[in-house]
Amino acid sequence: METIDWGGTYAQTTICGLTGTTVEFQCSFWYPQTIDGQNTNVVKRFWFTKGSSYNTEDLSLDPEYSGRLHFDCQGDLCRLSIRELRESDAAVYKFRFVTNHGREGSYSVMPGVNLTVNDLRVQVRNYRQKTLRCVTKCHLGSSPSYNWYENGEEIQNENSQDYTPAHNSKHSYSCAVRDQHLLSPPACVVEKCNKVVYDNRNICALKGSSVDITCTYSHPYAIRTKFWFRADPSYMRINPSPPRNLQLDDRDRVEYPRESYRRSTLRIKNVMESDSAEYRFKFTTYDFEWRSSLPGTSLTVAAVQVQVMDVEVEDSYVSAQLSCHMSCSPTAPLSFCWMRNGRSAVDCSTAQMTKHHKIDLYPGDYVTCGVHGYPLTVSTPLYALKAPLIWPSDPEEILEGRPLTLTCRTDTQTSYGQHWYKKLKPSGHQAVGDGPELVFTSIRSSDSAEYFCTVGNELGNKTSQSVMIDVKYAPKSSFLGVSPSQDIQVGQSVSLTCSCDANPAASYTWYKDNQIVPQGAERNYRFISIQSKDAGSFYCKAHNKYGNVNSSQVFINVQYGPLHANVSAIPSSSISVGSSVSLTCSSDANPDASYIWYKDNEESPKFTGAVFNISDYRQHHGGEYRCEARNAFGSLNATLWLQVKASPLEAATIGCVTAALLLILLLVAVLMLRKKMASKHTTQCKAQPKATADSHRDHQEELVYSVVAFSKHAPTYSNVANAKRDQDDGVEYTAVGCSDSRVSRPKLQEEPDVSTLYSTVQKKRI
Repeated sequence: METIDWGGTYAQTTICGLTGTTVEFQCSFWYPQTIDGQNTNVVKRFWFTKGSSYNTEDLSLDPEYSGRLHFDCQGDLCRLSIRELRESDAAVYKFRFVTNHGREGSYSVMPGVNLTVNDLRVQVRNYRQKTLRCVTKCHLGSSPSYNWYENGEEIQNENSQDYTPAHNSKHSYSCAVRDQHLLSPPACVVEKCNKVVYDNRNICALKGSSVDITCTYSHPYAIRTKFWFRADPSYMRINPSPPRNLQLDDRDRVEYPRESYRRSTLRIKNVMESDSAEYRFKFTTYDFEWRSSLPGTSLTVAAVQVQVMDVEVEDSYVSAQLSCHMSCSPTAPLSFCWMRNGRSAVDCSTAQMTKHHKIDLYPGDYVTCGVHGYPLTVSTPLYALKAPLIWPSDPEEILEGRPLTLTCRTDTQTSYGQHWYKKLKPSGHQAVGDGPELVFTSIRSSDSAEYFCTVGNELGNKTSQSVMIDVKYAPKSSFLGVSPSQDIQVGQSVSLTCSCDANPAASYTWYKDNQIVPQGAERNYRFISIQSKDAGSFYCKAHNKYGNVNSSQVFINVQYGPLHANVSAIPSSSISVGSSVSLTCSSDANPDASYIWYKDNEESPKFTGAVFNISDYRQHHGGEYRCEARNAFGSLNATLWLQVKASPLEAATIGCVTAALLLILLLVAVLMLRKKMASKHTTQCKAQPKATADSHRDHQEELVYSVVAFSKHAPTYSNVANAKRDQDDGVEYTAVGCSDSRVSRPKLQEEPDVSTLYSTVQKKRI
């Protein structure tokens, strides 16, 4: 395989770092885009210091660098940073990348970066003048700035590389490169001075182990007191009082082993993560107190953890590449052990510190790692998770307004990332919370839905089955709808619908004009053919076992054309000429009808309105009046006859004319009767010639009765009723004498002097 076009370059090939600082390496690289027609893909990138080109060891797996490395790649540029530099970190660092073309498709970029690590220290340049200089073998750039300290306290306004003390004293001096937070150990100008030098600036301790923190100190006078104290900023904020002897607070775990000359040791047993802090040593003499503000020793307590490097998910299990990891790098090498479900899976070996361990885990299995010789130092179990279960705090009945807690339960005692989701319709879900519990302080009806939770760790995620949360509540927001909503006419089909929000679903009771309608519990009330009598004010009551609510009232206005039209006149009896007349038309209609008046068969209306007033009534006003009641849904007619009553003069004239006519008729009748009677008497007189005139007068004259009746005529005025003939009416008798002047009859006995004619006259009622 051709190696052309393979290569890389470093930003710097030589770096000098100060102990305790951070350094960064950069490498850019390139490679052929295709080889033998196959595209080239980079599958692995790493840095190394040990091994040959084909047998290299990934620096990230070296426990000496545990917790101190940061590796980052962006495209074809990769960076490596190392913090808390140690003298042991000095080495040549190289970058290597591997492609998909196998062993021949890998490349190590040469020559690498040569890292040297040096301390910063104070050097006495002139013992006679006592001139001091801050020196290091590393190049610090052009014109660096410095800080100087005397007995651990900063000297103000001194920032040059050299410093000359103001007097020859038994004080110690330190220097620092400004902005790098790195201090040199204190140095004495004379043989003996006051100083404290810590053996280690940083210590990494395994949780549960014991740790020794040591320092050396010197002083020209006898020591009065000495002790260790905790000096990290968080602790100092909680305990702002003067430094306190650690042994006074925890005698069971803190002890000071027997000292050698000018050397002090702080021992903390069974260290916990809360013991991670900065520790300093303090001493006093009769005339001096060491109050240095310079850093002491920083202790980091770390527990072993199972770190997942790679996971392959199979149908029923997961296959994981694991490593036993600490967040810091211990000073002494440790031997790690693996356990699955509490049983040893691999023999304990220091090799486990640099190699990954592959293990298959089924749901419910767990794996731990520990440190040989520390049986109580075991990592938190890493589980292959089972699907969780959801448990509601009230599994029977969930009422609106009450509290509810959903718990996402797993079969492990460890906590994982737990998340809650609410299903949305028609599909999808919404995140609603995190943690083992989902709490509703006052659950609402809108919270009704299906919920599920997920748990996850480095080996993957598991999802619970959904749980339906059905919130029960009384009816609310009742609404009464009408269809059609307006212009309801007689005969239409009308539906009333009552709706409300309730769980369980509500039953309904219907009311009309505040009276229960026997409709049943249905939400719909229907008129197949609505009538005017169905109009009224309706409302419905929605109810379930938790309560009830009434809808607002709705008035059903049924519209129809005029019904039962009526007309009337005031006055209602005979109307005299010259009087006032009010004609009134009324009907049952919705909406109210309008009225138009017509007379006889005239087409043009006389008046528009319900009341037609005639102020000066005359004969021509008599006749038939028709009222038309009309609205948008129909019309209806009603009629009325008006008749005229004669005035007194006209009545008297008519009476006289009538009487005269009757008298004439009566005289004609009498004359005709007398003529007939005269003819009869002449015949009788001839048969009795001897009779004398006196005898004729003495005889009772023959009586003739004549009945005179009015002839039936049509009434002159329509408001004059036809006369009725009653048998009980009064009878007037008129005596009419009949004598024959030509013949005298003898008087047989005493008789009336005259012949009487009775005439019966029938009165005509008006």
